[in-house]
Amino acid sequence: MKNFRNAALAAVCAFAVLATASEANARAYKCTARSPVAYGWFISPSLSVARYNALRQCAIRTPRGLVCLIRSCYRV
Repeated sequence: MKNFRNAALAAVCAFAVLATASEANARAYKCTARSPVAYGWFISPSLSVARYNALRQCAIRTPRGLVCLIRSCYRV
């Protein structure tokens, strides 16, 4: 019984260490895009996906003939 308890305690400690390490690496990018009349934003672990979707969200809300540009991208 004592060996089982030690093994269970070791497993719990290992899980806690791995969970903490993966949270530190779980970062995401938030990008915002603006046009003269609209905006868009998106959060993603991938910078390229965040940029593309922020521009897409802005373009959906922007009338024809106006252009959306990325204004900022940063890690959150």
